[in-house]
Amino acid sequence: MRLGPAVLHGFALAVITLVAVAAGFAVHKLVGLRNQIAVQVLTAGIVCVMVFAVWGFVVHRFSQGRLSLTDLKELGAAYAAAILWTPVLFVPVHYVTQGYLTSFGNLPATWLFQVPFNLLALMVANGRLTVATDGED
Repeated sequence: MRLGPAVLHGFALAVITLVAVAAGFAVHKLVGLRNQIAVQVLTAGIVCVMVFAVWGFVVHRFSQGRLSLTDLKELGAAYAAAILWTPVLFVPVHYVTQGYLTSFGNLPATWLFQVPFNLLALMVANGRLTVATDGED
């Protein structure tokens, strides 16, 4: 197992997740529906999966497959890395943008979002990378 690509993809997935959650919140504010969680989670899930799929495709193309995740161990390591990167990225960003440390409840809420959607994002991106390596390059 190559740890470098797994950590890189995990970092990218954590960043994409946080941006997707912010995008979901923006859509909630824009649409103005009462149920913030439903709007935010649906939007963020779609953004997360789509952007990570594009990320995986671009990285695969530009690195000629060298940085692509190649097996289940690397996918699992990227998944774990994304969850570990989240507090490292989220806490300082929240402090800089809001002026105070985030409440502890925001981290488990973000992890609850990540559990299914990061798995789905990795599956979609890996499926795309598999198709790209089947002679379609």
